[in-house]
Amino acid sequence: MSRVAVIMRSKNEMPYLSKALESLRRQTFQDFELWAVDSGSTDGSVAVLREQIDSEHLIQIPPEAYIPGKVLNEMIARTTQEFIVLQNADAVLRSDDALEKLLHPLLEDEADVSMCKQVPRPDALFIVTYDYLRAYNPKNIKGGNADFFSAVTCAFRRNLWEKIRFPENGYAEDVAWAKACRNRRARFTLVAESGVEHSHNYTLRSLYHKRFRHGVTFAKIYGRRANLFFQMLELGKEWTRDFLYAVRKGRFDTIPYNLAYRAVIHTALYRGLKAGARG
Repeated sequence: MSRVAVIMRSKNEMPYLSKALESLRRQTFQDFELWAVDSGSTDGSVAVLREQIDSEHLIQIPPEAYIPGKVLNEMIARTTQEFIVLQNADAVLRSDDALEKLLHPLLEDEADVSMCKQVPRPDALFIVTYDYLRAYNPKNIKGGNADFFSAVTCAFRRNLWEKIRFPENGYAEDVAWAKACRNRRARFTLVAESGVEHSHNYTLRSLYHKRFRHGVTFAKIYGRRANLFFQMLELGKEWTRDFLYAVRKGRFDTIPYNLAYRAVIHTALYRGLKAGARG
């Protein structure tokens, strides 16, 4: 019996799904059992998964049944392994030993939760690439790496999940789960040597919906309240920071979109926080 279960979530992840599966096949660490849950793909993702995963390990659900935390809890409950790895179906491991390095802190009892360093895709927008560079800069990750967490590619102990399940209402389930684990003194670590290629060039409409849902969740799990002055202040700071970075890099062409990108994020967060406070 393997000690590790790898769980993938997918919906229309081609062509990255094929690359993600190939990167798993090349890993030096192969003592894992692969599971996948697909929530209504129409781009051939299911056919690719069927080629590499037996029917007992491939779960298909309708799109309307996809509630992130609930799906994660149900999939983990199907497994029996001591360690759980979550890998988004569009996340491509960047080296053949990425999984081995990701699991090392857990296997050596140096951490309870570990996560990969995410690297944006070559086609990532300028502002997206900048956000990833800042997010995964160790200087910006505080509180034992627990203040920042992403479940795109991560690993954790099963016994931790048994104590603290993923919240099943709303989005940003990974952030909410990390906060609950941090409150129980779980040890988090970012494994910078374990890289995964992953990023999204969201449309401004999609970006708004994503950040609005995050705002609702933040109101519930952090008790944050909508504050227009604070949101405008933060927007002004980020506009200035982004502008100076674009000038430094000689990317004046990106400035108009950068301004719109940040404005959408802060508008969505503000409205999401208001909605979350109303319950």
